[in-house]
Amino acid sequence: MGDFNEVLSTSDKWGGNIPTRNRLSSFHSMLDDCGLVDLEFKGPKFTWRNNRTDGSLIMERIDMAFANAKWRETFDQAMVFVEAAVGSDHNPLILNTSFPLNKVGKPFRFESFWTSESSCKPVIMEAWAHTYEESEMGRVCKKLKNCKAKLKDWHRLNFGNLRFQITVLKDQLADVQRKLDHGFNSELVTAEKGISKKLEDLWQKDAMYWHQRSRIKWLQLGDKNSRFFHLSTIHRRQRNQISKLKDAHGVWQTETKAIAGIIRDHFHSLYCSPPTRNFDDVIDLVDPLVTDEINCALFKTVTRCLPPAVEVLVSKDVNRS
Repeated sequence: MGDFNEVLSTSDKWGGNIPTRNRLSSFHSMLDDCGLVDLEFKGPKFTWRNNRTDGSLIMERIDMAFANAKWRETFDQAMVFVEAAVGSDHNPLILNTSFPLNKVGKPFRFESFWTSESSCKPVIMEAWAHTYEESEMGRVCKKLKNCKAKLKDWHRLNFGNLRFQITVLKDQLADVQRKLDHGFNSELVTAEKGISKKLEDLWQKDAMYWHQRSRIKWLQLGDKNSRFFHLSTIHRRQRNQISKLKDAHGVWQTETKAIAGIIRDHFHSLYCSPPTRNFDDVIDLVDPLVTDEINCALFKTVTRCLPPAVEVLVSKDVNRS
């Protein structure tokens, strides 16, 4: 962490000469050779200024913090803060290795690796077969809610913490292999193969788990990609964190409840305030695509819940969100 006197991309510089491709490539090659990744930061983008006022102002992001993959996984809540520059042309950096994340309720997510388990479909079928005394659409909602609850219980019972299970199996495999060092034993060989197969299966599920959360589409699943997907998820989670917001009185708020209140009040005033413009003149110029006949069809009452909905739920591309 410090002043590297280089930028990572052309967007990290404002004013002056544009960094050459060779210059950027050399810096990236050094980071790749050292196995370093750029840590996410909060605060001003540019960390150095030449402080000129004659039209030749130059600003750059040359103060950065990097870490290897192992450190990033160990300190997955680490955050770099760029503070205001006082008495210097550089902004100071502060590294907080345990910055508390804003905990929010996690939405239910259909895990992509569930489809590889033969016991998943019966759980959905059983939950979907439950009957409810509701309207047609109400029954669909209740069935989906029941499926969610059953799948969460099934996942907790069969998988729990994937990474903990992987650690336990790796210890068991190492123990078996140490015993094999003393000589051949058919039971130990069989145990080694069984544990190895379970490990490969869990590694694949773990990679699918983090691939789904990383939203990386250009890299296919593979044996060595789980860490990459995990790091991508950490980066996205840290980037989306809101550490502070300015309220209506111009005061910065850092408490989670205060930040939530600012966001709530903003949208409340946005949607409750009277419209400032009549858009009828614009809407009249738009040709309607939904005819009266289509509109009547859309308002028809749902007459039945088709079982193929279950097939769609199981076979859909769950990596898309």
